[in-house]
Amino acid sequence: MASNNRPLSDKELQNEIQRIMNGDFQNDSYLESGDEIDNEWEEEDRLEVESKSTDSNISDFGEEVNNERDNVNGTNLVIANQPLDNPIYGESSTSSEENIPLSIIAASLKRKRNIIKPKSIRLKGKNGYKWSTKLPQLSKRTARRNIVHFISGSKVGGEVCSEIVDYFLLFFSEDILNRIVVHTNEEIAKQAEKYTSNTPTISILSKMELLALFGILVMTAVKKDNHLNAKQMFDSTISGSFYKGCMSCERFIFLVNCLRFDSKKTRTERLKNDAFAHIREIWNTFIETCRTSYTPSSYLTIDEQLLGFRGRCPFRMYIPNKPSKYGIKIVMLCDSSSKYMIDASPYLGKSTHTGGLPLSNYYIKELTKSVHGTHRNITMDNWFTSVGIADELLSDPYKLTIIGTIRKNKKEIPPEMLELAKRKPQSSMFCFDKSKTLLSYMSKKNKLVLLLSTMHEGAEISEINNKPIIILNYNETKSGVDTFDQMCSNMSCSRKTRRWPLCIFYGMVNTTCVNSYVLYCCNNLKNGEKPLRRYQFMIHLAHQLARPWMEHRLSGTTLRRKLRQTIQEILKIEKRFDNATQVEGKRTLCYYCPSRLRRMTTIYCTHCKHAMCGEHRGKSCTECLQD
Repeated sequence: MASNNRPLSDKELQNEIQRIMNGDFQNDSYLESGDEIDNEWEEEDRLEVESKSTDSNISDFGEEVNNERDNVNGTNLVIANQPLDNPIYGESSTSSEENIPLSIIAASLKRKRNIIKPKSIRLKGKNGYKWSTKLPQLSKRTARRNIVHFISGSKVGGEVCSEIVDYFLLFFSEDILNRIVVHTNEEIAKQAEKYTSNTPTISILSKMELLALFGILVMTAVKKDNHLNAKQMFDSTISGSFYKGCMSCERFIFLVNCLRFDSKKTRTERLKNDAFAHIREIWNTFIETCRTSYTPSSYLTIDEQLLGFRGRCPFRMYIPNKPSKYGIKIVMLCDSSSKYMIDASPYLGKSTHTGGLPLSNYYIKELTKSVHGTHRNITMDNWFTSVGIADELLSDPYKLTIIGTIRKNKKEIPPEMLELAKRKPQSSMFCFDKSKTLLSYMSKKNKLVLLLSTMHEGAEISEINNKPIIILNYNETKSGVDTFDQMCSNMSCSRKTRRWPLCIFYGMVNTTCVNSYVLYCCNNLKNGEKPLRRYQFMIHLAHQLARPWMEHRLSGTTLRRKLRQTIQEILKIEKRFDNATQVEGKRTLCYYCPSRLRRMTTIYCTHCKHAMCGEHRGKSCTECLQD
């Protein structure tokens, strides 16, 4: 029989299956005394069985268990150091007469062939960091670091929202709106000095009109009109009449140019310590609301988002694998299941104050502040993952686990984990150090992937596709930020601009739309109601934001007739002509007829005082009108 230091051939595999079916367990080739590695693994497995049998009646009162972390992929696990009743790990504890299905034995042997055992029990990295190839002894209880004590969903602030617009205003609070109105009016007063006449275009901004501006931006995201210039947007033949009903094209351009988020008087002083000072005040308030409005699930993802921007900015970045390539990098933490954005921090280049920490470690510790001590798992890519940060996050006050790819140039990686010779596709090599598991997985020929996990124990292999469970968990939780970024891109209000604070502001609006929808869905599902689709949610949000300002415009007396009719159609206000009585007055043109028809009348409506010709006059009697 072939030695266990190499995989079994097909003929040897068939002989092994036949020998096991015949009940011959006495001469296992991989249990020979000369095989030092297999003896170590067998001895550990025997100790595991003995410890389980002797400690079965002992209960551990030192560990509080509320609810265990759910398995992400929902598949059955095959643990490499399982009891010896599995034929691939040694002598069966059951009787030889028991019939074991041939397919189960073949699958078990195949899983064993996919796990490569190094020749040495102890492995060392380039810097002398020690790893062990021995499988750790598993406990019947769930490890304390994998026990969670919460239920994900919206918190108190999000639960009290009754209308769709309330979810949006939860993130853009009164404080943020007031700051924007105050600082924008300061810029409007400065720009108004350049105009010779005082027109409605350069009038002071109100909070109601600011919400209408938000409504326009949300509607451009729904209709994908954010790439159109202002004239095309406000052309009713191209983009409809919603934008015109909110404000004029000239007013929209003027407001976007005058939007400001801080005071220019104190900006110079603040820029000495903070390159993000232009929008820092409302950014901090916005992020604090995101942290406190939602309880995330067990699995979180940390990654970067690139807000496309090609103008002047001291911390603009170039990331070639991003769609926008040039822009402002935002490192963020998102929920892997709901894609809710929990926390975010901009990358400010050399202006980023890390307190002496490596940049990746600084962002991990900064963004996870709201979940410290909760035993959640953080999925990250190889820019963040390191052995040092894995150890730190397991200790107080963090108490977090990680899953992440790790770069091959890390000094803690043993050279044996990087060898490509004699490795077959889908083969795995494990090594362990306390609570850390390092996996070397060859996904395809000559392509090696390294993953580090502090959540998993042992060499767990899936029964379905024979892939390590670490790989499956990583694949299912790695896309939290990427999916969030995709949702923002699919319905984006970002417009071309030369001012980077405005680019950040557009990103905040996109984030608010996604987070608002997550809270809306959580509350509706909790109440047993079916939530709207995101497209319908965004349309309702745009209309609810703009409705108060449209009603305010209707109350004016100088609004053009055609524009008034347009707003009435948007707000679905019915035109009623049957409330006119025979009240005579000054002879004038009919209010509802086009002026080119020159229809004169002396009949007026007793309610709105509008002149009406015979075509628009009601035919109801006075008794019916009173009813």
